[in-house]
Amino acid sequence: MYAVIECGGTQVRVFQNAKVRIPRIDAKEGEKYKIEKILLVSNGQDIVVGSPTVKDALVEATVVGHPRSAKIVGMIYKPKKDYRRHWGARTHFTELFIEKVSHPTVKPLEKLARPGAAKKQTVKKAQPKKLVLKGAEGAAAEKIETKSAKAEPAKPAAVKGGKK
Repeated sequence: MYAVIECGGTQVRVFQNAKVRIPRIDAKEGEKYKIEKILLVSNGQDIVVGSPTVKDALVEATVVGHPRSAKIVGMIYKPKKDYRRHWGARTHFTELFIEKVSHPTVKPLEKLARPGAAKKQTVKKAQPKKLVLKGAEGAAAEKIETKSAKAEPAKPAAVKGGKK
């Protein structure tokens, strides 16, 4: 099951047994946290959309930590005026581990395929063709032909204006 929650003015799609980063909340590390502002709940087949929130829906999470993002650097420069201003900032986050997504009418399915989590199909590469010469015997008679694009030499650049 998954849900769309609202935290700190942002909407986040959360899955059961997954880690999520949300804007910093006031909770201690290791503490259980219940999110009640849920906008949508789904199990992959049934969808419940709130107006504005879904009643009786609940997302339970555990606070993993309070990391900060990579530094964002900004600078202002005005040429010929000897004016330079440089600053940096790091956004504060709270990392949550989503333990349970529940709603009384939406029952979890046995296996929910996450979007984009499908296994990539392996593409088989073409095997080189073997040519056997007639009348010849042994390993020396086999010739392997591969499909390799041979680069053609570049044409010389045309001269504007023609010959003088």
